[in-house]
Amino acid sequence: MSYSHLGHANDLEPSVGHHHLIEHCPIHREESFEPPFYVVSRHEDVLSMVTDPELWRNGDGPGVFRQVGGVLGSADDPDHRRQRKVLQDGFRPAAIASLAPRVEQIGRELWEAAFAEDGEGDFVHLFAFPFPAIVIAEMLGIRSEDRDRFGQWSDDIVNGLGGGDLRLVDKANEGIFALVDGLVAERRALIEGGSEAPDDLVTVLTGAYLAGDLTYSEVRRLCQQVLVAGHETTASLLSLMLYRLITEPRLVTELRADPDLVPWAVEEFLRYDSPVQGLFRTNSRECPVRGETIAAGTKVQLLFAAANRDPRIWDDPDAIRLDRFGPGSRPHLAFGWGVHHCIGNVLARREGLLALRWMIDTFETVELIGEVKVNQPFILRGLTTLPIRWTLRSPGSRPAVVTT
Repeated sequence: MSYSHLGHANDLEPSVGHHHLIEHCPIHREESFEPPFYVVSRHEDVLSMVTDPELWRNGDGPGVFRQVGGVLGSADDPDHRRQRKVLQDGFRPAAIASLAPRVEQIGRELWEAAFAEDGEGDFVHLFAFPFPAIVIAEMLGIRSEDRDRFGQWSDDIVNGLGGGDLRLVDKANEGIFALVDGLVAERRALIEGGSEAPDDLVTVLTGAYLAGDLTYSEVRRLCQQVLVAGHETTASLLSLMLYRLITEPRLVTELRADPDLVPWAVEEFLRYDSPVQGLFRTNSRECPVRGETIAAGTKVQLLFAAANRDPRIWDDPDAIRLDRFGPGSRPHLAFGWGVHHCIGNVLARREGLLALRWMIDTFETVELIGEVKVNQPFILRGLTTLPIRWTLRSPGSRPAVVTT
């Protein structure tokens, strides 16, 4: 029987399957899905494709099914460049630095409410999901009373990218677009009436629409993509980091001994447990890949997670090494590469840094108390449940503020 990538993609440890692909079938045709698609897993091939956007295009969508009318990660230049230009100032390092106190406040309030005393609960529900979700919702300008609704919307949209029910995707988009329509209408009335609109991303997008820099459909879809991508993958990063601290307690000891390693540890966790397993590209013309002729218009999954464990690139790739990253070190591909490099990477890193510091400074002990469940869309990897029991360190051993 031929190897099935999808048979292992949702394992708690998908790297076992990734290594099979890297060593035995670096260009793999996945026949278990209809329509079939190809998977590339070696770092060399993935990097070659993400740096050749004219051949390997995003415009047919980052998921397994073909899409039209996409934005950012689902668009090609010049549309992609134009759309990204509107949003990029809000995600630059300087912009995220200015937001850092508010991001920390949101996270700290959630953290202290969840972990005020010894207890047990689901870390995903208590913190990993709500922290990045509230941050990105506030950046967009979504009111707190509307935030509870988009968790299911995001799940349905992400599942659709991995071959899930497209009817649920359509329903989720209807809900998001209705929410966005109301927000845009409010800001348009303020702008056209000469009043000051809120300082948020919906206002930026509305202004770009009124100036003719975006279509209205692009405004809706940009809000949708920022909303979903802005929290789904970060929630995965946070839950997987804690899972690794639980299963490899030496990491806690090492990080407490040298707190300066924390920012670099976030990079190693991103490499080791890449939340985005692999997005799709579509080739604009027939081309060879490792001796296989790929017909024009074929969907190919670029397996970032496998590339981040490729032994041809990384020494001891299946070990979490906190000294792996530092100034000038080789970057990982967890945020992609090239023109479609994740626009929100600085924010995600900031949220990961805060959460990791709170984890090592707050918990005296943490243990698993139930089944750890993995999400189902094979393009992403995260935990849907992380049931834990914890005890707290003494208050005097915990810092009051994260300053880095």
